[in-house]
Amino acid sequence: IARNPLEGFERLYDGDRSGVLWLELHILQFMKGAPVEMQRALILAIHTGQRYGDLVRLRWSDYDGTHIRLKQRKTGAYVIVKVTAALKRMLDATPKTCPFILARADGRPWHTEKNDKEMGKAFRKHMRDAGLYADDPKERMHFNDMRGTSVTLLAEAGCTVAEIVSITGHALKSATQILEKYLARTQSISDAAILKFENAPATDFANRLQTAEAG
Repeated sequence: IARNPLEGFERLYDGDRSGVLWLELHILQFMKGAPVEMQRALILAIHTGQRYGDLVRLRWSDYDGTHIRLKQRKTGAYVIVKVTAALKRMLDATPKTCPFILARADGRPWHTEKNDKEMGKAFRKHMRDAGLYADDPKERMHFNDMRGTSVTLLAEAGCTVAEIVSITGHALKSATQILEKYLARTQSISDAAILKFENAPATDFANRLQTAEAG
């Protein structure tokens, strides 16, 4: 065609959500009073860094007691995630009422072949109940923003780019772009950088600099 029919229209959605994170206060606010099946979904998301579509399809057969193994639907990447002690406690205490790890209160799976959106609807409902559903769409947190939160927490823990992408499933060559998109600039990361600056032998001369009277 001669011209783009959308030319002149303002873009309503910005795909870069690196500044939208589930902070500690948001997570604690959500967990307080949340149905246990919603708590499980949040913990699983934070501790694995996987997308909603992969988590809602995650089967008990994908968990061997120490690791979760899955092939990501969006990228086709195969990832192996060692479960944290906290995640293992939750998984081992979760009733195995159906083949899928995430299940409804009555034991039925959230995921069916025709519909995988029901858990997301229930999750958003509790977000509204907990006062976490912002009126402004640009400030509104989504379930998949926990993926970026997980990346940020891994970076704050001192993980390398290679370690982070081995969990998220992204290609190493796109690590810079990944971090630009998902890794928010947090105080914890900058504090860690300054701590390294203060203690590295190569910067010792800079750390000894002080003012002195001229002459």
